[in-house]
Amino acid sequence: MKEKGQKKSDGSSGGNGSGGANGGGTHALLEGSTRAMRPGAKVLGVADPDEWIELTIKVRRKKALPEVGKPAVKPLSVQELETQYGAAQADMDKVRTVLTGLGAKVLKEDAVSCGIRAGARAEVWESVFQVKLFHYSHSEGNYRGRKGDLRVPVELQEIVVGVFGLDNRKMVKRRPIHRRRVSLNLAERAAASRTWFFPAELATIYSFPAGNGQGQTVGLLEFGGGYFPDDLSTFCKDANVNVPVVRTVSVNNTPTNAKDGAEGEVMLDIEVVAGVCPASTIVVYFSSFDESGWVNVVDMAIHDQTNPLTVISCSWGYAEDAPGAWSPGAQSAINDSLQAAALLGITVCVAAGDDGSDDEVGDGHAHVDFPSSSPYVLAVGGTTLKESSAGKITETAWKDGDGLRKDNGGSTGGGVSTIFPRPSWQTVPVQSVNPGSIEGRVVPDVAADASANTGYWTVVDGQGGASGGTSAAAPLWASLIARLNASLGAPVGFLSPLLYQAGANGQPLGQTGCRDITSGNNDTASIGGYSAGPGYDGVTGWGVPIGTALESGLKK
Repeated sequence: MKEKGQKKSDGSSGGNGSGGANGGGTHALLEGSTRAMRPGAKVLGVADPDEWIELTIKVRRKKALPEVGKPAVKPLSVQELETQYGAAQADMDKVRTVLTGLGAKVLKEDAVSCGIRAGARAEVWESVFQVKLFHYSHSEGNYRGRKGDLRVPVELQEIVVGVFGLDNRKMVKRRPIHRRRVSLNLAERAAASRTWFFPAELATIYSFPAGNGQGQTVGLLEFGGGYFPDDLSTFCKDANVNVPVVRTVSVNNTPTNAKDGAEGEVMLDIEVVAGVCPASTIVVYFSSFDESGWVNVVDMAIHDQTNPLTVISCSWGYAEDAPGAWSPGAQSAINDSLQAAALLGITVCVAAGDDGSDDEVGDGHAHVDFPSSSPYVLAVGGTTLKESSAGKITETAWKDGDGLRKDNGGSTGGGVSTIFPRPSWQTVPVQSVNPGSIEGRVVPDVAADASANTGYWTVVDGQGGASGGTSAAAPLWASLIARLNASLGAPVGFLSPLLYQAGANGQPLGQTGCRDITSGNNDTASIGGYSAGPGYDGVTGWGVPIGTALESGLKK
């Protein structure tokens, strides 16, 4: 619903000279741009009119991306993607001309990602998009933001499909629940005398194909923290593996070496991949935590021609329908880019969340995380894996304590999307526990060890310890994909639909290529959650990998 005539002190749109949705007047409504104040936020004051703000502006594609999944399609090249589905040059020219004519400066244009990066003073953008910007205080961090809809100049109606960066509220939550720090010399303990694992030990338990990731480039998406070579060197010494090549890429001028409390997340991602694929190249993309940062980092990674990727891991996210969080336009833009990644043959592994069915929303209903709820990613849930002194493995759906990180617990995300319809290839009987919900995309697709109590050895800030979360399970699956890519001699590509399709033996690949997890649940919301059971479920998906079985199934 549009909001007109509101007093500017509440942070709503100013509405000067704006037209309606039909394009009347000087401006037209930008669909999907509605933003509400974050619950608990308070207006501190108006934004400085001279504040320099850089935006990402998304332009429509020449034609919509085709569906991908069932049946599988041959991956496109970047050139084919641009030629067939990129932005039309005439549209890019039109946007540049209008924006520069209104006082903005175009900084970068990219037809393949349909993006234009432009900068201007705050008062220029307020005039261009008929909005009023405010600064807000909030317990999760102060931010510059807005309330209501954006409107675009009528000349750009239907050409511009998204504008990101006016609002820079935090759009990520860290995945690890906690980290148990212990003495570094405990890394020398035999497996039978400890509860945690080196990543390579988990690769063995999960029957990964032999290899070290030679020739593979793995991308990691990060929204804070930094990469610290000394920690990686210590980890690799502990794990008895070679130190891989690591490259860092700054997006939105984000630091790549910040010690802001998120470095544990970054080093966990890097060290899991390093422990399984030490001969691979690891490219770490650091971006800002707002919607612009999400849109830009996904585009940067999937279209990075300096570091062509075949697999990406993302351990960050936010509940897809959390109040005052994602705008519909941002979810649409990110999902569109993830669809492009699938068409390019890039596997994107995304952590499913660490607070069970509640997903850290706390309203009593069940929620799933975005972008793991996108139908174009491999959503990765978590388990608790234990190995006895006799080598016997037991594994259940991950739920420590009451399943909530705020209570020093944690549990795997999973459930049914309220945003994304169930894709045609996901023929499973899981229904939402939320009354009246749509038949949505079910999360996760697969799972792996995630409990910090039986988790992964990592080194962060010079300290060794055990870490966990689905943010460890996601890079472990990305490492498996890298080994599969090397073994098969070609990228696995968009794996998710293949898991649900029958193989030569008539059974789904997910059933033959994964070990079923049949016990445990992720109930943390008042309304309930989901339980593991025989076959596919909304807690651990198809289960944990049997790498060699997946390899065999993908060869057929």
